[in-house]
Amino acid sequence: MATKLTQSLATNLAETSPPGTLIYDEEVSGLRIVVGSKSSSWKLVGRINDGSGLYVTLTIGRVEEMSLKTARQKAIELRQALARGDDPRRPKSAVPTVQQALDRYLEARKNDLQPSTLADYRRHTEGPFRSIMKLPMSSIDRALCRNLHEKMTRKNGPYAANTSLRMLRLLYNDTMRDHDLPPNPVSLAVRFNKEESRNWAVSAEQMPALWRSLDTLDDQVARGCFMLMLFTGLRSGNARTARWDWLDEDGVLTVPRTKAGRVFKCPLPRFLIQELEALRAYTKPLASPFMFPATTTRSGHVSVLRSDRGFPYQPHALRHNYRTWAFECGLDFQSVTLLLDHSNPTVSFRYVTRAHLTGHLRECQEKVAEKLLSFRGKPVPV
Repeated sequence: MATKLTQSLATNLAETSPPGTLIYDEEVSGLRIVVGSKSSSWKLVGRINDGSGLYVTLTIGRVEEMSLKTARQKAIELRQALARGDDPRRPKSAVPTVQQALDRYLEARKNDLQPSTLADYRRHTEGPFRSIMKLPMSSIDRALCRNLHEKMTRKNGPYAANTSLRMLRLLYNDTMRDHDLPPNPVSLAVRFNKEESRNWAVSAEQMPALWRSLDTLDDQVARGCFMLMLFTGLRSGNARTARWDWLDEDGVLTVPRTKAGRVFKCPLPRFLIQELEALRAYTKPLASPFMFPATTTRSGHVSVLRSDRGFPYQPHALRHNYRTWAFECGLDFQSVTLLLDHSNPTVSFRYVTRAHLTGHLRECQEKVAEKLLSFRGKPVPV
């Protein structure tokens, strides 16, 4: 039964009641005095409004140290917290800043992403968002996101602006795993710039010119690296760092870790294997473990492949080119996905062991190689 408490009555009851007595306050539901053997305490019993139906008992303070008025005020605040679904027994951790959210995300992904990919994520965030890196994620709102995107579009271009705002959206979603935040403001406020796929594939009319540039390239090491990318669509980073011990006696190149963070087994066509063996003999005096060694780099392998040194094609353009000609050869989408080490979202594809498909993929590689070689030596259009 609730009691209409006053300050003097609360003090008197706390001092004269036997231990174990519960004295309920009539004014604030759930507030009570719990009399102990040595002291009495203000406590609140309430239900957390989080769907669990859980009742909790919260200690507010000692009766001899806290007035009735203060106890009621604190009890009301706690009841409001319970109504929001908060559990006051669990102190809320501070919402991380943008910088802290980025650091935490990269640390969590360091084992399944390439170092170069992690570096790209950091570059796309820390530079463009320098002015907001110290802001807590809870301060990121729609207006801020919209203004950032518009400003970056003008300054850095539409593609760079989209990339950076996608990173901010990713970090916000990752932070929401541990903190109660409003809906993602990037998703709600940003109208992303229209993006069009780059038409980097070399046309049939221009393929003879590509071959002439490749065959007349003075730098044999760079030529070999371009050749590897032309015939496999391999990413530039994986091609430049390729080692001889990656290539087995069956002509399968095993990349230990790709951008997707997995092992990639890539069977090479016969023509490319012959070209690489010739390059191995050419670079043998260097005694390098790398396929494409360089004596002027700290890493010991080719670090940069520039398109202005006799071969006017961007390394990543060769990946686009390979994909295009693979489809032109009649290869199915799934096979091209495997050859390029792309991820496939379909459920059935998750049951495929990529490493066991080298026979099928070798046949596919030979088809693509035959098509690419068909342009070699043809007249170059004027």
